Amino acid sequence: MAENRAPMITKLDQTYAAALWELAQEAGDGTVADVVDQMRRIGALAEQQPDLVRLLSTQILSTQQRSQIIDQVFKGRVDDLIHRFIQILNSKSRLDHLTGIVAAFARLVDEQRGVVEVDAYVAHRMDDDAAENVATGIGRAIGKQVQLHQHVDGSLIGGLKLRIGDQLIDGSVASQLRIIGQQIVVAGREKARQQAG
Repeated sequence: MAENRAPMITKLDQTYAAALWELAQEAGDGTVADVVDQMRRIGALAEQQPDLVRLLSTQILSTQQRSQIIDQVFKGRVDDLIHRFIQILNSKSRLDHLTGIVAAFARLVDEQRGVVEVDAYVAHRMDDDAAENVATGIGRAIGKQVQLHQHVDGSLIGGLKLRIGDQLIDGSVASQLRIIGQQIVVAGREKARQQAG
């Protein structure tokens, strides 16, 4: 189970990713498969060559200069749809969003295939069998295939916190102790009120 997670995805990233998905679907099944594969490779390239992303997104170069670099790097190496899409990002000065768009596109593809990414925050890293059991249990509960990402959080005493999309499920021992503490305080105030009344 991987520990790394995709970069932060903005609303803008999601909008562009959805537009690319629609264009790929309109072009046909073969194009969808190619676009999915090539966007994954562009994501890997962006991770391995962060300087390239910085170069493509710099405002020091003109749009035309960046366009020439895009042609040199991508033309004939990726589907024409992706090449045109990257040129559109360039013309709108959105190339600084490329890694976020790639991540949003990957998430969209996973959603279409019934896969959901879940972050598990744990006190100690789970072994592969335990992580697989957690992923399977969550998958059964939400009716999807789960791709689990573990994050070790030293502030947790035990248990785990899960983030599924925008929803946080806190089953950590620290959280349970905090809830119990709050309940004791509330009960103590209620008892004090009753004795005073």
